[in-house]
Amino acid sequence: MTVGNEGHPTDESSGFKPRDFTVFWKCPDTGFFLVAIGILCGVWMSMKMQEWLQKQLKLLKLGLKLRGPPALPFIGNALQFACSPEEILDRIVDLCKHYDSPFRFWLGPKLFVILTKPCDIEVILGSPKAAYKGLVYRFFQPFIGRGLISGSGPTQRTHRKLIMPMLNAKVLDEYVEYFVRHSEYCVNRLEELVDTEEFDIYPFLEHCTIDIILDTIMGASGTSQQGGYQQLAEASRKIYDLVYPRMTKLWLHPDWIYGWTDYGEQTVTAAEIVHSFTESLIVRKRKEHHALERGSVLASRPRLMLLEQLIAHVEKTSVMNDEKLRDEIYTVFLAAQDTSAVISSFVFLMLGMHQSIQDKVRTELHEVLGEGSVTAENIHDLKYVEMVVKETLRLFPIAPLMVRELKGDVDLQTMTLLEGCSVIMVPYMTHRDPNHWANPDEFDPDRFASENSVGRHSCAYVPFSGGLRGCIGQKYAIMCLKTLVANVVRRFRLSCRKSLHELRLKTDISIRSIDGYKVSITHA
Repeated sequence: MTVGNEGHPTDESSGFKPRDFTVFWKCPDTGFFLVAIGILCGVWMSMKMQEWLQKQLKLLKLGLKLRGPPALPFIGNALQFACSPEEILDRIVDLCKHYDSPFRFWLGPKLFVILTKPCDIEVILGSPKAAYKGLVYRFFQPFIGRGLISGSGPTQRTHRKLIMPMLNAKVLDEYVEYFVRHSEYCVNRLEELVDTEEFDIYPFLEHCTIDIILDTIMGASGTSQQGGYQQLAEASRKIYDLVYPRMTKLWLHPDWIYGWTDYGEQTVTAAEIVHSFTESLIVRKRKEHHALERGSVLASRPRLMLLEQLIAHVEKTSVMNDEKLRDEIYTVFLAAQDTSAVISSFVFLMLGMHQSIQDKVRTELHEVLGEGSVTAENIHDLKYVEMVVKETLRLFPIAPLMVRELKGDVDLQTMTLLEGCSVIMVPYMTHRDPNHWANPDEFDPDRFASENSVGRHSCAYVPFSGGLRGCIGQKYAIMCLKTLVANVVRRFRLSCRKSLHELRLKTDISIRSIDGYKVSITHA
């Protein structure tokens, strides 16, 4: 063996020589080869551009058929939404009042079609071509990956089918004791505010629902009401403050711009907190699972908590890796906790504003519960309480706007929506449509009595979405809310100085009261 000039070993007897790539460039056919590659790339890009232009032309023709606000070249109606996040909901509501559904607006080259009629919403929610969340939901991915909220496609459907049976009636009945335990602790915390001025009840309910979700979904001991999990609570709250501004500000959409902003830095910090918490919990729960499998630990209760069920299933099937498990379990935590805290706050606002309805709730609680506690057996008998919760969700649907991306043409009753356009359904307006709701701006739980619901379109009321992407935790949420209402109203009489029509609302994914949820309480 000899060593060549470049220091590479050669073996002349075996014919081995070091590769000399300069030979390639000296080949007379190299120039032709590179030109051919360039031409092919150019042809491919030209075809893609032509395809995109053809789609845009079709969408432009569709947009011209629809009524909507005048749009400027290139930017469309972007200037109409160049406002604070608190004003977005008002802008869309104003458009819904001015234009009949369906109507359209443009954000740059992107066509959005707005729907408020139940017959159209039913088609969208039931169509596989419209089962894809809008692109703006990708801004949740730093926190929850491609989970149930932000994901679409086969993986999302597989995970949904896996998780839904784990929240069955038997499991939910087991959760009632945790609903009761933590809501009673919340009631005891509220005692110190009896006969004082109005206060914002949301922080109390936020920590209460965190404890409930930690116990029932995560299998962790909930101590948020005692001062625990403060970082988790702050990070979870921060997620909505980060995601919604990015959704509504076009210049924050590109990752390379967003990463240089203060929002980007805060996103990294919040994501690290929620990922660290969830990952450490998964490690601990997996160790507990292995110990139980070996029989070295005696189970103190059935393993019905969602995370424990998922770990047991994943260990057997490997249907998802640890990262996906982390994303899905935190997705459920984030969605369930925020829904329960916000809606329960609105419920207590409504009861504080409507004393006669609060009295009817208290009467039902006395008749059904007596001196006893809420149980898995009697919670289903709290019919009027459930009607109060449903009416609150009608006026304040947790998702006032729902966005879908069309992956194929979808036929509505009056027109065909084309692949590539985005659909915005507006439950906030659908729930206030006088064609389906008498006196729609009034708070009237009796509208959900069985005799008053006959003939109502199934999609006139969609507080938890529906169809292929409907909320998997809606029964969980209703049972949790009923328990909270029962324990608070049995102990306290709530009052609120404001009227329903004085409430100012905003949306940051969820619907919220701009001025908080201020009530005063006395002993019932």
